[in-house]
Amino acid sequence: MIHLDGFRSTLTGRAYAPGDDGYDDVRRPWNLLIDQHPAVVVVAESAADVQAAVRLARENGVSFSVQSSGHGAVRPNDDGVVLNVTRLTGVDVDAERKVARIDAGARWRGVLEAAAPHQLAGLSGTAPTVGAVGYTLGGGIGLLLRRFGFAADSVVAADVLTADGSLVRASRDENPDLLWALKGGGGNFGVVTSLEVQLYDMPAVHNGTMMYPGARAAEVLRAWADWTGQVSDDVTSAVMVMSFPPIPAVPEPLRGQHVAMLRATIAGGDGSALEPLRAALGEPLMDGFRTQTYLEAALSGNEPTDPMPAAGRSTGLAGLTDAAIDALLELAAPGSPVPGVDIRHLGGAAAKDHDGPLSHRDTPYIAAANALAPTPEQLAAVRQRLDDGFAALTEHRRPVSAFNFLSPGSTPDVVKSVFSEGAYQRLQEVKRTWDPDNVFQYTHNIPPAA
Repeated sequence: MIHLDGFRSTLTGRAYAPGDDGYDDVRRPWNLLIDQHPAVVVVAESAADVQAAVRLARENGVSFSVQSSGHGAVRPNDDGVVLNVTRLTGVDVDAERKVARIDAGARWRGVLEAAAPHQLAGLSGTAPTVGAVGYTLGGGIGLLLRRFGFAADSVVAADVLTADGSLVRASRDENPDLLWALKGGGGNFGVVTSLEVQLYDMPAVHNGTMMYPGARAAEVLRAWADWTGQVSDDVTSAVMVMSFPPIPAVPEPLRGQHVAMLRATIAGGDGSALEPLRAALGEPLMDGFRTQTYLEAALSGNEPTDPMPAAGRSTGLAGLTDAAIDALLELAAPGSPVPGVDIRHLGGAAAKDHDGPLSHRDTPYIAAANALAPTPEQLAAVRQRLDDGFAALTEHRRPVSAFNFLSPGSTPDVVKSVFSEGAYQRLQEVKRTWDPDNVFQYTHNIPPAA
């Protein structure tokens, strides 16, 4: 039993215990399959509240986890302390330095809206509702990946609350080992109360989606694979093959349809890079490409926003051979409990070495599949289909290159496989320095070196 009477009086924010009004709202992560029941949820309003939450967990000998948008939750923190940072949403843009300072709970939309008046862009992903700090610490495979690299590569500095309650600075000049580990090592090393990231000049992009009948999916993937071997680093693209449910929330032209969707973001306003693909595939069902601001492009994705119970899996791919394409399409065939699979093109700037732990940078593609699983029966069916589908991809698989694409509950071996042996050992050494008791383990965990 954690006693909160005296603790509550020290907070700027609020502490919620089971039975309190609002407890259920603040305890839930985005993925409702992670149904956690912590002893306390601390909704922080300041860095001092963050310190108090860490201290509360340590003094009571209970588990500790951090939750922003909740997309990064990997396992339930029952009977422990959950630090909810959703109120820490400050964003400060230094247009001269082209750097954004982002507080722990800021969403990407807020960052991009602050940068847009300066025609600057941050390295966001397809969902602007995701927390910018957690996304970046976990790697960040975004809309401009091939032009500027992983989001983690853009990290300049961080303010970090460590396991002993100290607030430290990580930069090239202060604690550079900690800065190195944060650039892809996730939340293993402390609570990042603010993160500084590089912004990039981007007055316009050519962005959108072309849609083809699902019956042509294999043809689309083959043409796209050929095209990705020729495009410049300005082009970041993906293909999603999916079946839309026959529900009113889906627009009429797509309702109940099986389709192959090609989406791309091209740095600059010129869409001529798409012409070879259009020539190869002919007229699409829908063509939504246009020149727009980066903010418009980042907000145009149709990622789900409401919390939901979802299961998924991902893998890097060595290439898109006919056998790999057949396995991907079988995984998400019409009628499958897994309705879609998303294949993204990597490489470009993301393949270049940076001063950080991210590894396997030569992996050319990454594939991910996710599905709703609101009942135990549906969850079992989804997991079985994922097991079978990814087993069929075994000979084509490469390690995932970022935490963002790992599934909740990934095994220690899978977590380790994200990194090269040398990078993982160095991460463990940094962990031993900054978190020897593994307080920050409710993430894709890197245990401290022995």
